[in-house]
Amino acid sequence: MRSRSTRWTAPALGVAAAAWVLSANQALAQPADRQTAAAAEEEEEPGPEAGAKRPAGPDERTGHILLQGRAGYSQPFGSMAAGQPVSERVSGGLAFGANVGIGLSRVTVLEASGSYALLSAADGCDGCDGRSLDLGLGFVYHLAQGIAFDPWISYGVGYRRAVLTWAEDSAAGQTASDHVFHGLDVARIALGGDFYPVSSFGVGVFAELDAGTYLSRPGEGSDAAAYGFFQFGLRLALDPVPRGTRTPAVSAGASRRIAVQGAGSRGAAHR
Repeated sequence: MRSRSTRWTAPALGVAAAAWVLSANQALAQPADRQTAAAAEEEEEPGPEAGAKRPAGPDERTGHILLQGRAGYSQPFGSMAAGQPVSERVSGGLAFGANVGIGLSRVTVLEASGSYALLSAADGCDGCDGRSLDLGLGFVYHLAQGIAFDPWISYGVGYRRAVLTWAEDSAAGQTASDHVFHGLDVARIALGGDFYPVSSFGVGVFAELDAGTYLSRPGEGSDAAAYGFFQFGLRLALDPVPRGTRTPAVSAGASRRIAVQGAGSRGAAHR
């Protein structure tokens, strides 16, 4: 028969062995847990751009005076008056003009424009020609700003004075006479794009459609009718105030690191 001390020895050894194994497992698990937590913190640490809103680029249009000169071809269509197609008298010809605008916002410009067109004679109309002067006011919407290519679209209204010349029968025979028309352009729609090889000078293309009616015309018995002018060509764009130069913004993360490094350098110097 075993003694009482011998009978309790085996269970005591078993409990001690189990306690040692458990403590060893906990000791091994702690470094792994620390490594996992450190890795998670590194993954969760925001990068240089995380949480930092990118600042908007500099406003390169508000308050700027913008100038453009243009040249192209103008084609009239529609009627001088009811029953009097303009194509019976004149055809298209050279047109040139200018625009001046002031920037209202990053993408919007208030613009005044004017152009002058020299209209040639229509087929079969000897001695016919014409001139057209228009002045307008409208808004230009730019799709972008601060980049080399600047697409835009505009809408406005304007005044038009057209002088058409053709021969009429008189006591002295066929005599060329001027006929003056005053009209209102109720819609002046244009679009185009400018390329800026340098910051303050650009070259581009444009197309414009003007539609309206002549409110004053020779022969008061004639009824008003709609007319139109289609123009297209090239233009030179000038921004006398140089465009801003973008500078890379310092991110919040980079600023924080720089501040920490500066504090560390100052602490080391004090020590």
